[in-house]
Amino acid sequence: MFIADGGGGGSTPTMLPDYSGAQRKLSVEPSAIPDARKVFSDALDRLEEKLRPALHQLKARPWAGDPVSSETAERFNQDTFEAGDSAALAALIAYRDQLKGVVDQLTAIEADYRRVEGDNTASWGRVNNG
Repeated sequence: MFIADGGGGGSTPTMLPDYSGAQRKLSVEPSAIPDARKVFSDALDRLEEKLRPALHQLKARPWAGDPVSSETAERFNQDTFEAGDSAALAALIAYRDQLKGVVDQLTAIEADYRRVEGDNTASWGRVNNG
């Protein structure tokens, strides 16, 4: 699975924005999938919790009502919201989408393992000491 392309890991190359860095591969042992999914899911939930209000509250307004604060607010808003792939908010949204892709991919992989292997303890690495 590839984190940088939203977890899809397909053979079709994707165009990544400049800020995304190199594409990385995530390898997870089957027994660790539920815990790994929870880690990514928790991170996604925390990011969503911060990102939702930010979409509305971050917009700068000309605080002094003068040309300098107007120009500063306009430039801040452009760089934060409107600068395409280089906009700060675009980077956060892309990060959120990557986290969601990883969670979705881990969920699908776990479902496939469970469909094929069931709860076979050898496959999931669990040992019953009872």
